[in-house]
Amino acid sequence: QVKCGVRGDSGPGCNAVGMIDRKILGIQHLYGRPVYARSQQCSIDSPQNGPLPPDAPSWCQAPFDPEGLLSSVMAIVTCLIGLQYGHIIVHFQKHRERIMHWLVPSFGMLVLAFAMDFFGMHMNKPLYTVSYTLCTAGTAGLLFAGIYTLVDLYGYRRPTIAMEWMGMHALMIFVLIACNILPIFIHGFYWGEPNNNLLKFIGIRA
Repeated sequence: QVKCGVRGDSGPGCNAVGMIDRKILGIQHLYGRPVYARSQQCSIDSPQNGPLPPDAPSWCQAPFDPEGLLSSVMAIVTCLIGLQYGHIIVHFQKHRERIMHWLVPSFGMLVLAFAMDFFGMHMNKPLYTVSYTLCTAGTAGLLFAGIYTLVDLYGYRRPTIAMEWMGMHALMIFVLIACNILPIFIHGFYWGEPNNNLLKFIGIRA
């Protein structure tokens, strides 16, 4: 049993996301292999899954759903921000107006995200915190404005054909990665010995 005596904790053991999911959904309906099981406190072989250290805290074996109720709310907010980015294309016709309406809120969200992180609401992907949401949405807005400028304003379409293909097949790419099909396929190409592969070269241990 995990004992919590603090408020506003964004750590693995006593956060609001896990508490709400345990109270409403029940512990039997939560994901049983959370990402923090690979942390130094929970795995001898960190950052890989491994045996528990002798002094591992009790929350290392507690289930946690990264796509629970509270984190889904922030995911919805991310979708609404993306919808607003698309609405700008429909509402404004001039390139300058579109780019400005992307850049201004994107920079604002990034400033707010880093300010929140500095004052204690840290960016945390498993918890999908407000600061993380604002940071990812702001970064996406800047990248979108940059690509729009290159492709639609200056006509550099050929260098972005690969990104266009990825956008058209985003769900298929996600499934291939989530099911480990793509990493296993890439892992099959190596030189000398299996450990010398592309995944290791870019810093991903398969």
